[in-house]
Amino acid sequence: MDTYIEDLNKIAERAGIDSLIRTGEAAINLQYENLLRTLDAKTKNVESFFGVIFVAGPSASGKTTFSLRLADKIRSTGISVNVISLDDFYHSRSYNLSRQKRLGIIPEDAVEADYERIDAFDIAKFKRVIKSFISWKETRLPSFDFDAGRAFETGPVITRKGKDVLIIEGIQGMNPKVFGGFKADIKFKIYICPFNSYTSKTSSKLRLTPQMVRFMRRTNRDLVTRNASVLRTCKLWPSVRQGEEDYIKPAKKYADVFINTSYSYEPFYLCGRMLELTKSMTEEELQLVSKNLDLSVAELFYRFREFEIPKDSIFNEFLY
Repeated sequence: MDTYIEDLNKIAERAGIDSLIRTGEAAINLQYENLLRTLDAKTKNVESFFGVIFVAGPSASGKTTFSLRLADKIRSTGISVNVISLDDFYHSRSYNLSRQKRLGIIPEDAVEADYERIDAFDIAKFKRVIKSFISWKETRLPSFDFDAGRAFETGPVITRKGKDVLIIEGIQGMNPKVFGGFKADIKFKIYICPFNSYTSKTSSKLRLTPQMVRFMRRTNRDLVTRNASVLRTCKLWPSVRQGEEDYIKPAKKYADVFINTSYSYEPFYLCGRMLELTKSMTEEELQLVSKNLDLSVAELFYRFREFEIPKDSIFNEFLY
């Protein structure tokens, strides 16, 4: 979907940003309702079942918050739900770095491994955990510590209840190595991503793409929650984008449904936030940011000081 920036500015100016927030949240809620109707049709009048929902999409699509919110909505129907993040099944940072250097996947002088690859994850461990859960055993989930660069066995303990759904989310959630081999009554694969673009009426070259939106989302989120500098995010972004092209986009063909996590109000917040951050950026950071985001397009959006969005909004993952 492509929207003219000037038209969006007029709506925001006339109706206010709160109106855009209500409209954007309503669009997402409708997509949730459609998912719940599909699930209800498969589970109605069934006393016991095991279902698994795979949620995948490129970086900064909102996978984690979407999955947690979907879990809450499914629980409200009386079904037991557990959310498993594939991020908790990464091999350790040192293992990935040394292995990928040894295999020639990354240069010998690289300081970061390629975390987009399926073999960056401990899939064997993931399969053992899922098998344990399906077998009605108390199962401890791992928890990956990004500061320490390794997983610890400190995650929650999960157990089947009788009517159960596992939501498995992560960038590789649509990979056959992840979803293949499951014996489940219900399998459902969801691909989520912000799909909307924003273009100026004055020139088609002045365009805010979904990739630019995700870059701003990730820069803001990682700066606040992962102690990652703008410079680090910019340096990682090319490998993130390459990983998406190599591993994530090809898996879209396996999706049962697509969820658009674009919000019509988010360019106002994200562009204003990025322009504010540029004031304290180094020259190197500014140059790298400009490679991934057209700052002249960011300047076209109106500025709003306050954004009050619902607490259960997916966009809370990127709003600070």
